[in-house]
Amino acid sequence: MVKLIAAAAAAVLIAQTPAGSRLPVPGGELVYEVTGAGDAVVFLHGAFMDRRSWDAQVPAFAKRFRVVRYDLRPFGESNRLDKSYSVPDDLRLLLDHLKIARAHLVGHSFGGGAAIDFALMYPDRVTSLTLVGAGPSGFVPSDEDRKAAGAIFAAVKDGDDAVVAAWLKHPMWAASQSRPEVMRALEGSTRRNLGAFKLPFAPYIPIKPPAMERLGTITAPTLVIVGDRDTPSNRQASDVLAKQIPGATLKVIAGADHAVPLGWPAEFNDAALPFISAARR
Repeated sequence: MVKLIAAAAAAVLIAQTPAGSRLPVPGGELVYEVTGAGDAVVFLHGAFMDRRSWDAQVPAFAKRFRVVRYDLRPFGESNRLDKSYSVPDDLRLLLDHLKIARAHLVGHSFGGGAAIDFALMYPDRVTSLTLVGAGPSGFVPSDEDRKAAGAIFAAVKDGDDAVVAAWLKHPMWAASQSRPEVMRALEGSTRRNLGAFKLPFAPYIPIKPPAMERLGTITAPTLVIVGDRDTPSNRQASDVLAKQIPGATLKVIAGADHAVPLGWPAEFNDAALPFISAARR
């Protein structure tokens, strides 16, 4: 009985972990929040986004799982840094702090690449991977995609509005551009993260060798999700993940672009929730 009462109290405590909790890490801090109870599911957002990207996922997942989401440095509120750092090690420190031995990782875009790197560095701590519009470190995008990215950073000299406009014109938002509610969400996250476009140094310590060369060694059950209107490079990266990660499953969402969690949350949740529930171990 005592154990049952303690477990119930712990569940309540977990559910009440405040938004905006802060964890000091070398060179800065991580801002995170925890909702729900059960097996841990950690959400990792895309570049120039933040933990709010998962607003449409948290209520559904928190009914079954202990949901952790945080702002990956240098995005959101986790933006204090003075030297390059390891994104996977940030995640390890957060899991250690929350006393989570193993977790399901759900990563969108940049966050998906971080989840892959973490799975390679700390395989015993990953229960499953759900990778959304993600690419492995070492994957080389097309010249067209690199040109589009270059135009965004070139706009920095013209001011914040120019950066936002260039980002929102990127072809990866092709379907979202006709959906005002999605574009408002993307603009909001971009404006909250304008500082990340202006960093004076490359913030990330890459893993070596890169994930692209080691995908066949990943052992975690893996679901790869991509929109059929994402860019050719992002679709190619998803194909690579699905083919090279042993046992991986590919789910293509019709009509969706790169903003799957924001613009197509029902389709995303319908694919990810059953997969993660079945991958418990």
